[in-house]
Amino acid sequence: MYHVVAATTNPAKIKAITLAFTDVFGEENCRIEGVDVDSGVSHQPLGSTETRTGARNRVMRARQVRPEANFWVGVEAGIEESMTFALDGD
Repeated sequence: MYHVVAATTNPAKIKAITLAFTDVFGEENCRIEGVDVDSGVSHQPLGSTETRTGARNRVMRARQVRPEANFWVGVEAGIEESMTFALDGD
């Protein structure tokens, strides 16, 4: 069974991560755990650089909290001019 750490406690983000991993590996093969970690960026990131930094920070901090996991996923939503987007930790 794959242990997947969602670097968030946001239910919508955890649900999206769960759907993605269970779609690939099957529901019986994944255990998704949300952890509360800081993004290290402003509460509402502005621009792709700050948004990507927040996602990467979440992954690095989640790996420190749960080093035994198989996967760590950070999702950060940001605003750039008149659009909203989300980036993962890659």
